[in-house]
Amino acid sequence: MTSPLEPTEGATKDDHVVRRAVVVIPVFNAPDETTACLESVVRHTPADVRILIIDDHGPDRRFFEHLDRVRPNITHPIDVVRPDRNLGFVGACNLAFSLTKPHDVILVNSDVVVGPRWYERIVDAARSSSDIATVSVFTNNGTILSLPHRNSPCPDIVGGWSVDQAAERIAAVSERIRPVIPTAVGHCFLIKRPALDLVGGFDVAFGTGYGEEVDFSQRCIRMGLRHIVADDVFVFHKGSSSFTTGARPQQIAHEAIVNARYPWYSGSVQRAASDSYSALATAVNRASLQLRSPSIAFDGHCFSSSWAGTQQMTFELIQSVARIRPTQDFTVIFSAHASDELVAKVTALPNVRAEIVPNIMEDHAFRFDLLVRPHQVNSTEELRWMKRIANRTVVAQLDFISFSNPSYFDSDHSWLSQRELTKLVHASVDGIAWISDYARSDAIRNGVRRVTSNDAVIFCGTDPESTSAEPTRPASLSGVSVPLLTVLGVAYNHKNRLFALRVLDRLIGRGVPCHLVLCGQAPRFGSSIADEEAFLDSHPMLRQHMSVLPAVTDTEREWLYAESALILYPTVSEGFGLVPFEVARAGTPTLSTRMGSLDEVLPTGIPTITSFDVDETASAVERILSEEELASSMVRELSARGDEFTWDRTGGLMLDLMDRTLIGPRNFVDSVWAEAPAAATIHDAAYTERLARRTTAARTYERVTSNRFTRFIVGASRSRRRRLLVSAYRAIKR
Repeated sequence: MTSPLEPTEGATKDDHVVRRAVVVIPVFNAPDETTACLESVVRHTPADVRILIIDDHGPDRRFFEHLDRVRPNITHPIDVVRPDRNLGFVGACNLAFSLTKPHDVILVNSDVVVGPRWYERIVDAARSSSDIATVSVFTNNGTILSLPHRNSPCPDIVGGWSVDQAAERIAAVSERIRPVIPTAVGHCFLIKRPALDLVGGFDVAFGTGYGEEVDFSQRCIRMGLRHIVADDVFVFHKGSSSFTTGARPQQIAHEAIVNARYPWYSGSVQRAASDSYSALATAVNRASLQLRSPSIAFDGHCFSSSWAGTQQMTFELIQSVARIRPTQDFTVIFSAHASDELVAKVTALPNVRAEIVPNIMEDHAFRFDLLVRPHQVNSTEELRWMKRIANRTVVAQLDFISFSNPSYFDSDHSWLSQRELTKLVHASVDGIAWISDYARSDAIRNGVRRVTSNDAVIFCGTDPESTSAEPTRPASLSGVSVPLLTVLGVAYNHKNRLFALRVLDRLIGRGVPCHLVLCGQAPRFGSSIADEEAFLDSHPMLRQHMSVLPAVTDTEREWLYAESALILYPTVSEGFGLVPFEVARAGTPTLSTRMGSLDEVLPTGIPTITSFDVDETASAVERILSEEELASSMVRELSARGDEFTWDRTGGLMLDLMDRTLIGPRNFVDSVWAEAPAAATIHDAAYTERLARRTTAARTYERVTSNRFTRFIVGASRSRRRRLLVSAYRAIKR
């Protein structure tokens, strides 16, 4: 047996900082794996680092024959130590510990292949704190440090990456947080010399292996030392190359020794493996996504029988994200109410697929890395479902109009419920996509959102998918020949349609030929229609100069965009303000306020409603109607500004937010699971009744479609017979 290794040149006996850690490879058979191991260590380790190989008398000598041939070409100082007899893995390691004093030791299993800069990174992690005993590393096959699927060892590197590629990808995104773990993981780990001096080497009771590093680790923990992961290091581990399949009884016996000595160990490992919010979970998730493609879903429950602004924006976002990243697969989750034609439209791109969820209350399968909700959450049930099926969630926040306005609810209780739900959503989700900086600032003012690390302002696009349908003139406007002033939007109070009527009154009084069109449905609460009717009753002559269109088709809306002389947009609050840009694409100017987000999105050089002065606004309208060049310049400026808000830009920003959320820490707030109030305590009786009807309908659907006979009667899913029966059923219900 050779003498102990000499200290690195220039080091003193008590100098623990500058000493180079010695790489130790215990060898027993497995010549091919050991050859690959040594080649990778030589290739990726600084040339002045010592390599100690313990020859434990394996009968297969091919590796050592190979080493004799290539050794003259290796510049590293290599020592091969062959004890007098077979010591077993534990004995071989203890021999290495004694031979390498006073250096730190990096134990590398002979079936491990290391990657670039592995040595520098593991040593750097060891130096990050004085109370560290061991430093372990990520691998494909290493219990709680396995990648890419947590706690699921795999014999190969998923994704087809080489060891070097996988190591570099993981190192590139690592935050180097060096998570604490309950034990060293033995495929490849560094042991600091102070830990060996404090608790001694491996216990020979563990003989040829299994459990020796766990026993050592628990002795260190008992003395106040800690074990960490170098979360920027990845190595390949084949596994069990030096052990036979008959070693299982030995493994069971050694686990029994560990559990008897350290009753806390089993529980601590289970917690480390299952905690979704720990530093280890964050590091594992971040690293794993460099080896596999994430599973991403969009919540498409807004797609049902109707198609309005929310549906259009959700559709455009999904399309843009899927176009920009064609190699990523996306899932859109639909309710059972979505028609086949609508599902086909949304999932037309090859990397977008559909998943039908009849009832979210019965959907408990965790299956996505990320779920994106492109619009606001409507109930605690939706939020709990989102948290249940995905590791991380991103929600889009359009505005805080209803949050701040109690008149939009039937009672103070309903308003409070909506406000509390909004706060719960923002406290629970992992990322927020704000439609404007104004919306984000509003959240801060209202105390709804303070943490903004995974938040982003993402303006919506203003270049929607073009339609080939011919615009249609609304029938009620067939006899109107004077210039149209159109107000678009649901008749909420903040849309300020009453102000538009006052402006009309002033224009008619001045003899300006015009006709006002109020286009938009009446909401259940917070409607301005009663005030409008009262004003018209006091100004009856105005009725012949205005029309109300409660609802229009898409083609009628396109006609209004193109044929109106001016769009009047006197809104008091907007999350974004899409209307001016949409109508500019049709060649029509908009006279808008700069309230809410409009001040940040509108161009600066156009006339706007700067105050709610009726005379001033009427003069501005009169000027735009009479000066063709002014109207044209407004259209040009609005179009140019709108060109900056493309859906491709929106999709790119959303992908950036999704990427950051995917690799960031998971939101710690978990009250949504256990502490969220029952539906009956947050929602009114009507909501609870509606929810019960949905649940009953979903269960009926499940019962019918699970029966072979009824399946035969109604036809297969998406069959012509099924579609006809569904259409007939809906017609009867209507």
